[in-house]
Parts: sequence; C-alpha cells; structure tokens
Amino acid sequence: MQNVKDNIKFISFQKLKVTTEDILSSLKDENIIGNGGSGKVYRVVIDQTGNTYAVKSIGHGEKSGGRPQKEFLAEVRTLGSIRHNNIVKLMCCISSLDRKLLVYEYFEKQSLDKWLHRKKRAASPGQSSTPTLDWQKRLKIATGAAQGLSYMHHDCTRPIIHRDIKSSNILLDSEFNAKIADFGLAKILSRRDDDPETASAIAGTFGYIAPGILQFKYISYLVNSQKNLSNSNIF
Repeated sequence: MQNVKDNIKFISFQKLKVTTEDILSSLKDENIIGNGGSGKVYRVVIDQTGNTYAVKSIGHGEKSGGRPQKEFLAEVRTLGSIRHNNIVKLMCCISSLDRKLLVYEYFEKQSLDKWLHRKKRAASPGQSSTPTLDWQKRLKIATGAAQGLSYMHHDCTRPIIHRDIKSSNILLDSEFNAKIADFGLAKILSRRDDDPETASAIAGTFGYIAPGILQFKYISYLVNSQKNLSNSNIF
C-alpha cells in the first residue's frame, strides 16, 4: 500500500496498524539502539498496539544522494519483494526529500555478534552467569542463515547476492532463529546462470568478501573461475 501526504511517501509491505506520525514521533535519542555507517537505528514501540519495530534512518533523504540513496533503494527492492522465515521482514518504508526510513520487525535478542563476542559477566552469589550460545543454538543459527541464503541464491526469480554477510547482520528472534538483515549492498543479478557478472566497485566488509570479488570483481552466487581460483561462495 502506498500513501503520499505532505510530500512524505509511505509504502507498506505488511498489514500494519501504524501511521507515519507514530513512527516519526518516536525517533528520539533515548530510543537509539544502533549507530552505524549508514545511519541510526531506533527501537519504536507503538502505544496503541504494543507492537515494537526497528526503524533505520538512512542518510538525509534524496538531498544526500549517492550511497545512502542507493542503500535505501537496495533494501526496498530486495526485501519488498521476497519472503522467507530466515530473512528479516521489511514492514514499510517512509521517504521524503530530507528523510529515508526503513521499518522492520524488531528482535529483542538483536544481532549474532553480540552473543558471540559478549563478555561473560561474573555471577552474583546464588545466581548463574550470563548464558552463552551452546553448540545446539549455534548449529540452529548457522542452518537458518544458510537456508535464507539458499533461498536468495536459488529460489528467487533472479538471484539475490547480499554481499555483506557477517555476524552483525544476522538477527536472532526469541527462539534463536536466524534472520538475515541489512540489504543495503544487495544486488539482484540480471540472469540465472553460473556466469558471474562484473561489479563496478568492491562492496562489503573486508574479511568477509569472497576472493572472486577482490581479485576479479566477479559477482555470482557461485564463483567457479577458470583463472586458478578455487570455488568460492559469494554471499
């Protein structure tokens, strides 16, 4: 559903009982739960329904142009057209000349990196220490993330390459189910085959970028190059 009011465009991808005013009025400093390179993330609770959302504010709208605008469009084009249990849901987006907002379902357990790298707090007398991820949960998370990637690579009409898979972009629900998030660098391939496309620039986080992109700027869900490059999955 699309609604335009006061030069603010509201597009919903799910059934929602929330308005633009509900979202905008909750974007306060005390509600910030994340602050990354692409913008701030807010935890927004809608009083009328009690529902909680994560709202990402990207750049400064169309006036900023460049990368923020590209990231916003990449998220909308990919998440607005796909559905999978292991991919975060984009609930709606809000855009104007000076503001770009993406509204997602909220996960209380937040991202995987916070569980992998958290410092174990000392237990008080009579209390157990802060729980860590046991191997059963780790396997569940890894399997869920792999299923989400498999859907993007093989089950979509045109394969989707995330290009920035890392622990901080894997969210966890209350049952530790993995949800792939942050599609700002995602690319939808123009064709379905094993022939890689050429990227105009390297995108992603160093340490997580596939060798094919670094060496040859190839983008494919599977690199099987003839140039002395071993098989390498690109996520």
